Amino acid sequence: MNRLRSYKIFIDGAEAGSVSNGSSEELIVAPGDHKIQCRLSWYYSPQFDVSSRQDEIIYLRTRSSLRLYWPLYFLLIAGLLIGFFLKKSFTDYRPVWLIWAQFATILPFVLYMLYYLTLGRKNYLMIEEDKENVFAS
Repeated sequence: MNRLRSYKIFIDGAEAGSVSNGSSEELIVAPGDHKIQCRLSWYYSPQFDVSSRQDEIIYLRTRSSLRLYWPLYFLLIAGLLIGFFLKKSFTDYRPVWLIWAQFATILPFVLYMLYYLTLGRKNYLMIEEDKENVFAS
């Protein structure tokens, strides 16, 4: 998701930089407590609190919180293809079970996307400490 767009990074409410997919960015801040947030269009992450000391390096990772996207995407495709492939089998009428099968496979994807377009836009991105970074010791 979002491979072609950059995340804007905000530190204490002010834009501090941006980071593209698969890249890293080094930002220097004064020692103390800071609130970090990432934004992408009108989607954003909850604020992440960081306490830094003098000469301390903290590694953070940001990612999309869409975890069920691909399984639900395949359900959407299956729901659309059910009607397409069975169209020739049922030329006179469409059975009720076929309509319900399409509805049951398409609806989860639609609801999932609607959630992230409305209420979930505030949790679309996630910031977490990157403990697996090769430079973190």
